[in-house]
Amino acid sequence: MKRVVTAASAALTAILVTFSLTTGTASATPPNIPSAATATSRLATLTVAAETNQSSYDRSLFNHWITISGTCNTRETVLKRDGVGVVVNSSCAATSGSWYSPFDGATWTAAGDVDIDHMVPLAEAWRSGAYAWTSAQRQSYANDLGGPELWATEELSRLLESLRDRR
Repeated sequence: MKRVVTAASAALTAILVTFSLTTGTASATPPNIPSAATATSRLATLTVAAETNQSSYDRSLFNHWITISGTCNTRETVLKRDGVGVVVNSSCAATSGSWYSPFDGATWTAAGDVDIDHMVPLAEAWRSGAYAWTSAQRQSYANDLGGPELWATEELSRLLESLRDRR
């Protein structure tokens, strides 16, 4: 099942990378974004099947924003990773910095205005098979800093909804 979510994430990443290249370059982007060729290859491995268990989705089943280092949780780590000039206080909360959205060209200077979105939303992962994962697998997915899963943006959710509406 992780293969399905990974392939879906790679395909969406390829679309978003293409989109971001036509609208501007982000000052920081998540790590390990696959090439268009890799994303296309992964997309070809997807199995199309009806989604299930939609009614049993509960965001709290994905233990997200766990402590990563010291007092910094996943959200704060992504804000530091993807921002420019980010300063944090002793609780690791961003007190200043700027964040650029490659999706709409907007820049924010208040960390509270920035969402940390999953490339494949947790609800979509659940419907696509994460309902069968262990708690540890869901936690790992929800806090994945090693790949392009987590994005500091305001627009990603709306962009993904827009792409979904076009299907």
